Amino acid sequence: MEGMVIYFMTSRIDMKNEYRFETLKKIGLGPNENIEQISSMMLKTVLSGNFTHVLDSLTKLRPFLTSDCYYVANKLFITKGKKKIFKGELCKSEKTDLLSFLDNAETSGDLRELLIAPVESYPNGNIIYITEDAIYLYTTE
Repeated sequence: MEGMVIYFMTSRIDMKNEYRFETLKKIGLGPNENIEQISSMMLKTVLSGNFTHVLDSLTKLRPFLTSDCYYVANKLFITKGKKKIFKGELCKSEKTDLLSFLDNAETSGDLRELLIAPVESYPNGNIIYITEDAIYLYTTE
């Protein structure tokens, strides 16, 4: 484990790999949808720092969710050398199911750090990064 740094980037000390989106109604990933590539694209966009909006509530996020289907990933990466490795869960969900999941997670106090991207814009699209404090909208353009 020497040389390995784990990034949780959250003040919650109880975040574990078991956060598997159990209450989110998921759509199966297709054979050409690679979890590592999708999660890497989402993280790369966030790390670029090219954010367009900062929102303070899920209510304010709703108008920005204009696609029918989204990739959802918990932001859990490790760094090994110079490489970032995704250790979280990534799934695909319809917009209505995603909104319901986010509302329920916020109400129950269990909203974790998430990366969200519209499926049809992959690999060059907008990324939503949800933290405990704010919601950031990033663009690759």
